Amino acid sequence: MFAPITRSMTLTLGLCSVALSPDLLADSEIEKAPVAGALELTATSITAQGLGNNTENTQSYTTGAMSSATRLNLSIKETPQSVSVVTRQQMDDFKLTSLSEAMRQTTGIVVQHNDSDRVNYSSRGYSINNFQVDGMLNTFSYMKSDSDTIIYDRIEVVRGATGLTTGAGDPSATINMVRKRPTAQWEAKTGVSAGSYDNYYTYLDVGGPLAFDGRLRGRSVLAYRDSDSFRDKYQQQREVGYGVLEADLTDATTLAVGYDYQNKHVQGTSWGTVPYWNADGSKANLGRSTNMATSWSSWPIKDQTAFANLDHQLGAGWHLKAAYTHRESDTDGKIYYAGGGFPEPDRSGMVANVSHMIGTQKMKAYDFNVSGPYSLLGREHELMMGYGQAQRSDRNPYTDGPMADDYAIVPDWKYMGDIGKFSDTVTSLTGSTSSTEQKAGYLATRLSLTDELHAVLGSRYGSWKSSSTTNSYDANQVLSAVDDTSQKHNDMWTPYAGLLYDITPEYTAYVSYTDIFKPQTNRDANRKYLEPVVGSNYELGLKGSLLQERLNLATALFWSDQDNVAELDDSVPPDPVTGEEFYKANGKGTKVRGFEAELSGEVMADWNMTAGYTYTHSVNGEKNRTNTTAPLNMFRLSTAYRLPGNWHALTVGGALNWQSEIYRAASRPVGRNAAGNIITQRTNISQDAYTLVNLMSRYEFDQHLSASLNVNNLLDKKYYENVGFYNGNYWGDPRTVTLSLDWKI
Repeated sequence: MFAPITRSMTLTLGLCSVALSPDLLADSEIEKAPVAGALELTATSITAQGLGNNTENTQSYTTGAMSSATRLNLSIKETPQSVSVVTRQQMDDFKLTSLSEAMRQTTGIVVQHNDSDRVNYSSRGYSINNFQVDGMLNTFSYMKSDSDTIIYDRIEVVRGATGLTTGAGDPSATINMVRKRPTAQWEAKTGVSAGSYDNYYTYLDVGGPLAFDGRLRGRSVLAYRDSDSFRDKYQQQREVGYGVLEADLTDATTLAVGYDYQNKHVQGTSWGTVPYWNADGSKANLGRSTNMATSWSSWPIKDQTAFANLDHQLGAGWHLKAAYTHRESDTDGKIYYAGGGFPEPDRSGMVANVSHMIGTQKMKAYDFNVSGPYSLLGREHELMMGYGQAQRSDRNPYTDGPMADDYAIVPDWKYMGDIGKFSDTVTSLTGSTSSTEQKAGYLATRLSLTDELHAVLGSRYGSWKSSSTTNSYDANQVLSAVDDTSQKHNDMWTPYAGLLYDITPEYTAYVSYTDIFKPQTNRDANRKYLEPVVGSNYELGLKGSLLQERLNLATALFWSDQDNVAELDDSVPPDPVTGEEFYKANGKGTKVRGFEAELSGEVMADWNMTAGYTYTHSVNGEKNRTNTTAPLNMFRLSTAYRLPGNWHALTVGGALNWQSEIYRAASRPVGRNAAGNIITQRTNISQDAYTLVNLMSRYEFDQHLSASLNVNNLLDKKYYENVGFYNGNYWGDPRTVTLSLDWKI
C-alpha cells in the first residue's frame, strides 16, 4: 500500500531539490524581521521584507510563526506536525471570501456541501469538527456559518490529531481563523466587486492609532454581499461587521477587546441533494440549476461574538496571556425541499423535507497561560502552561401547529410556487436543550537537547461532559414526557510528543505522536455510556525553510488509528420496550495511512506559490475502504507572479485543483412490489477524477488603486462535489467571472 506513497515522496523530493537549488535562489536574498511572540497583541508594523505572526502586508503565502499546533510560538519548520497557512495575500489574490473557498485551496482539505447551506470539511479520513478563532476553541455544533474571511489575517490548519489544543474530536484537523489587528499607522482599504450570477460585494477596512500617542489603537471592518446563484431560486445576502480596540495599559500590558458580527440571509435553501435516479432506475440527468426548494425556503444564521485578550510581560521573556470569548448564534427559518423519493415521469414521486429551524446557541470560553524561556542543564528551553474552559448551550423552543397529512407530498417538483409556507406557533415552552463543557489544564515545552536535536513535549488533562433534554407535549401543550441524557468523562489525558533533528540550518527531520479523544453516544448493557474513542496520529516528515523562512517545504508520512470503538453486543438482547441496542467498546476503528507534500511562500522575488499533494487511504476494522467520498489523491496549486520591468504593475496567477475519483453507495430503484412500492438496491454513485482551473490578474494603476479579474472553473467543468448523499448528488460551481476594484490610502 505504501508503494504509491514512496514513489510520490521520491518524486516530490526530487522536484524540490531541482527547483530550489542554490544557483536558482542565490539572487533572492530577503531580510527577515524579528519574529513576534505568540498571540502578540501589541501593534506591529510589518513590511514585505519580513514575516512575523501577522501575514497582512507581507505579500507572502507563508507565515513566520504560528501556535495552533502546540500554543508554543514556533515556525512551521519547528512544528513537528503537518500545518498549512492561507495568508491574507493569498485570500486577496484569489478572492477567497469565504472559509470554504479558502479551504478548497488548502493541502489535504476536502470541501463538500450536503446542500446549499451545510458544508462539511474533512481531512485524513475524518470530518473536521474543531474550529478555533484566535486560538480559542469553538464548541458550536451544527450552527456554524461558512464565515466571510474579510476579518481574518490568516487561516491556520493543523492536520492530524490536535487534542493538546482542542480536547475532544477526531484525528482530522483543526482550523484556526486569526483575526486582523490594529496597525501602528493609519491604514484604510475599500473595494467593490461584481461577478457572475449578480454576485456583488463591497467592504471597508480602517484602522490605526486613536489616542495617547498610539497607545490606543482601533480597527473596523464592514462588508456586505448580495448574490444570486446558478441554482434556481437561491439567493444570499450577508452583513459583516468587526471592530477591535487595543490599548497599551502599561509598557508591559496590552488589552484588546472586540466584537464581530455575521448575519446571513438566504432564500431558496435546499436540504439535501438532487436525485440521481428516476423512479424507473434510469438516470435523472438533472442539470446544475435544479433546485427542488420553494422560493421561501430559508435557513438564516446570525453570529455575534465578543472577545477580550490580555497580554502581560512578566519579565525575562515570560508572558501572561488571558482570553475570553462569548458567542451567540440565532436562527429562525423554514425549510421545504423535495429531497426524498425518486422523480416520476409526471414530475411527482418526491417527498419534501420540512422543518422549522429555530433556536439559539451560546458559547463562552476562557483561557489563561504563561510562557517563556528557562534554563536546564546549561541549555535554553521554552515552556508554556495554562488552563482553558469552553461551554456551549443551545435552546430550541417548542413549536406547535397543524400540518396537512399530504403537505410533504410534492405534486410537481419543478413548479412549486403554489406551495405555501406552513404556519405553526412558536410557543414560550422549551422544546429541547443541550450543553457541552470541556475543562483542561495543559503543558508544552520545547527542549533544546543539543544544537541540532529538539523535542516538543506536551500534555492535556481535563474533563468533558454533555447533557440534553427533549420535552414532549400533548394537544393542550401540557408536558407529557421528558427525555434526559447526560454523560461525563473525567481524568482525560492527552499526550503530545515530537522529536526534531536539524540536518542542516535549512532542513529538519521530525517524528511525532499525538492523541485525541471523542465521546460516544452508545451505551452498554448497564446503560452506561461507553468510554470515548481514542484517536492516535503518527507522523514522520522532513521540513525545509529557505530564503530566511520566506519559503517553506514539508513532506510527511502519516498514519492514524482509532481504538475503543463501539461494537454491537450480541450477548445482550435489545430493550423490549424501547428497542435500544447495546454495545461494547473493544473494537478497532478507522485506520488511515497517507503521504503529504507542500511548498508555500516566495519561490523567487515577486513570485508566490503554495502547492500541495495528498494521498490518503482509510480502512475500517474489517480492512474495507472507508470515506470513499474523499479522494485518494489530491493536488492543490496556487501561484501569483508580479511581472518585471515596464509590466511591474501587473500581477498574474492561477490555481489548479485536481482530485481522483470519489463514490458512495446509494439506493437505486430496480422495480416495484405487488403494492406498487419501489424496490431499491445499493448502487454506487461516482464522480471521476477532474481538474479545476482558476485564473487571476491584478493591475495597480498607482499605489492607491488596483483592478482585479478572477475567473474560477475556467473550463466550465461539470462535476459533482458530493455524491450519494440523500441518494443524489450536489453539483459543483460552474465558471464564474469577478471584476474587483480596490483602493487604499
